[in-house]
Amino acid sequence: MATITTAPAIRTTSTAYTSNGGPSLRAGFAAPEEQLKDELSSDRILNLRTDACEQYLDNLELPKAPGLWIPGYRIITEQLAREVGLRGMEDDPFPDLPLEEEQPATGAVVGNVVESFVDGVTGQQKIDVLNSSLLAQLAANVKYNRFTQPVEWSQQCGTVLMNIAWVVPSFSFRSLRTSAQRFTIDQVVLKLVQSFLTPDQISKLTATMEAMKALEGNDRRFRIFERNANRQSDGNFQVNSVGSSADGTLSMKFNAYAFDTNTTVTNVLWFSFSGNSTALKVSQSTFVLNEQVYARLRDKIVEKLGNRGLEYIGGLEIEDI
Repeated sequence: MATITTAPAIRTTSTAYTSNGGPSLRAGFAAPEEQLKDELSSDRILNLRTDACEQYLDNLELPKAPGLWIPGYRIITEQLAREVGLRGMEDDPFPDLPLEEEQPATGAVVGNVVESFVDGVTGQQKIDVLNSSLLAQLAANVKYNRFTQPVEWSQQCGTVLMNIAWVVPSFSFRSLRTSAQRFTIDQVVLKLVQSFLTPDQISKLTATMEAMKALEGNDRRFRIFERNANRQSDGNFQVNSVGSSADGTLSMKFNAYAFDTNTTVTNVLWFSFSGNSTALKVSQSTFVLNEQVYARLRDKIVEKLGNRGLEYIGGLEIEDI
């Protein structure tokens, strides 16, 4: 695994940024895995959870879908790219994923999120993560400006995920300070995840970020991320790690970042920021998916998204480190 030898010294201030009414575990549960176990304990609870999620989806507002309309498609595959003649996408689409087979580690871009998938996540799980992430982002766009209100926007994403079968703990943003005169976001990310991710997750996340770094400026995946993560001098993005535990629980290690600086930013993950003139916030938490409930929502979510994945989702092949 690659090491970062020039990472800036990072310290956290005592101020936390929270949003009233944000997502939280139900009373009596200390961890998302505990609540998930309770939700799976009876058909009655599963049915109640599903009914509530379906009602939420029915009323969830998304921005109007632009451009191409291919109902039912929710992820860009090689076959779809060939069928609709999308030029310049040959190196971008996901391979056609065997839904029930465990997949090798890969990365992905979905809006302002870089997702890193460790070995063993199935094709269906990967699609479900990307679809739910995109749905949450689009719904949050309706209520908040992702750049001027990054905390509220991220909390709204969490609220949407909580209402489409993810178990989402309360999470808050904390301010970071560095003594370094200059720093890059990739240095910060890889330093902060050391105590949050397993060595394998860190290795795959590092490989995913290296795959992002290798993209050319006109690459569709690069443009998706930059367009949704950065607006001149402020930004809001996530670098997440997705994996499955020994008992099969699908979890997402949520790493959200927001920054505000005094200069125009390009290539946000590797831009050289000034430590004295950049405000940086971070939030870390673990979300787990109730796959039994999500399976009942899947078709409704796909229908809700339409073909928006064509505008927001792209795959990344990674190399072992």
